[in-house]
Amino acid sequence: MSQNREYDFVITLRHPNYKIYNIITTLMCVLTIAAEIYALLSTMFFTYNWINVILMAVIVINFVLSIAANQKESIITFKWALYAAAFLWLMYPLHLPWIAVLLIVAALLERQIKFPQEIGFSKDAITFNTFPFKNYAWQDVKNAMLKDNMLTLDFNNNKIIQKETESDVPAETEREFNEFCKQQIANSPQLTA
Repeated sequence: MSQNREYDFVITLRHPNYKIYNIITTLMCVLTIAAEIYALLSTMFFTYNWINVILMAVIVINFVLSIAANQKESIITFKWALYAAAFLWLMYPLHLPWIAVLLIVAALLERQIKFPQEIGFSKDAITFNTFPFKNYAWQDVKNAMLKDNMLTLDFNNNKIIQKETESDVPAETEREFNEFCKQQIANSPQLTA
């Protein structure tokens, strides 16, 4: 949890498990390498471009570095492996541009998917940094509370959001945050049904 000048409080949420996304990304890259090796063997090294070998090496190196990062419990990224795989599908002998476009889209979306999820609290609104951004006015909120590293937002429409914070929040900051939220809810004009 941190404070910055645009928001009075910013809460970073615990990142979810990206296991499914990582498996799909790994499969896309492994299939690309398998297709390249097949193409390499079928052309018998004649007319084969060594840039393709370098791009395959980029994919393998990215995976080795990602596995090392995974053991340090950081978020694994396959962006460079996906870009290299996309270029392999653009080049001879594979040359299937539509697959390359899919891989480039996957690489671009990875940043958004694995971006740390944060919720900003200002005097005007509550903002989620999802794509697209979600804004909630304080008048839509019945209660907002942070307790034992669990953020709870209770909305007037009976929607409840509960998320765990990324790191431990000191008791003093928790108290300040809860007081801030109570004050914003009390000061906002409440909707009447």
